[in-house]
Amino acid sequence: MDPDRKQQTNLNDEDDNFIAEYKQEVIHKPWSKTLKLLVAITTLILAVVGTLASFKAASLGNQVVTTQNEAFNHWSNYQAKTIKKTTLETELYTIEIELAKLKDTDNALKTELLAKKAIYEQEIAQYKQEEITLTAKAQEAEQRHLLTKEISTNFGNALIFLQIGILLSSLTTLSKIKYYWYIGSISGIIGFSIFITSYYRNLTM
Repeated sequence: MDPDRKQQTNLNDEDDNFIAEYKQEVIHKPWSKTLKLLVAITTLILAVVGTLASFKAASLGNQVVTTQNEAFNHWSNYQAKTIKKTTLETELYTIEIELAKLKDTDNALKTELLAKKAIYEQEIAQYKQEEITLTAKAQEAEQRHLLTKEISTNFGNALIFLQIGILLSSLTTLSKIKYYWYIGSISGIIGFSIFITSYYRNLTM
């Protein structure tokens, strides 16, 4: 036999032996009861945690909209107070001009203008305080909006990894290839870690 052909035949035989050993080891090797139980438990845990992650992502999604609307309402009220304050400041400026032009003999008009001035100054001070309060509330709502949005996104990311783990665990059951379960378990652990971190941040938010 030609040496090259003989060498090629030996290589083919080695490949066939490797494939046969792989099938025997990975595919046709019977599953142990322990492995079956582990795959079933893994799939169950990932499914439960995935359901919780989906619920929390949806719940926080609603809170994202609520906090955004809350911040918008506070800023709208702030703008309304600013407009009223600016109007009063303009009227106060007009009164001060009239007082400067007023003669000392016109005491009645001077008293009336001073009374208006005192009222306007009091209302302007009140609007300034309300502006400070509304600014603090709006900024707080914005911070809660950003934090809630971030945590909701993390729950969504956790759900993706958990679903990948569920898919690979299910594929393990169908194909009897345990390496799918290994990869699925790693994906599930990543998703579970993200879920726990997000859940803790949600509790302490």
